[in-house]
Amino acid sequence: MRERHGELLRETKETSIECAVEIDGSGRADIDLPLPFFGHMLGSFVKYSGMDVRLNGSGDIDVDAHHLVEDTGLVLGGCVSEALGDRAGIARFGHAYAPLDESLVRCVLDYGKRPHVTYEMDGLRGRINDFDVTVLQEFIRGYAQNAGISLHLDMIRGENLHHIAEAAFKALGLATRQALAVTGTGIPSTKGTL
Repeated sequence: MRERHGELLRETKETSIECAVEIDGSGRADIDLPLPFFGHMLGSFVKYSGMDVRLNGSGDIDVDAHHLVEDTGLVLGGCVSEALGDRAGIARFGHAYAPLDESLVRCVLDYGKRPHVTYEMDGLRGRINDFDVTVLQEFIRGYAQNAGISLHLDMIRGENLHHIAEAAFKALGLATRQALAVTGTGIPSTKGTL
């Protein structure tokens, strides 16, 4: 099996993000971002995905967190897509439920190169310290678009914002681990291409 590795650097007037991904890792996250809560969420995603991710980023967080959070999704998704290559042999589909105390989130996804996001996380609104958790949707959209995922993320129940967000990132990680597992040799499509 070929090494599934991707690297990407994105520099704009708003952000600077460098990322490296090893799909077949141990869930190790080396994340350096000036947004501690967001870094914590990414750490949960990486842990449960089984990937190893090194990510360093900075940006205009004096304006707000939006640009850095969205661009992190774009870069991480692009790294994963590069690492997957033609996606031969992957399971392609994944699904997971993740509870965290009173919260429960479902993630169903397809790494089939047809980007789409259905984000039903209405209870995820408010602030944790100075971080507006509604901006997490921008990470999800950026990641799905650049990784080539059809992604459905649904909050089934929850009250505590931290618990809801963390359950979502854990569910995304668990579903990703399932989808990126090597289960065959060919392109996982009846069309013969993705």
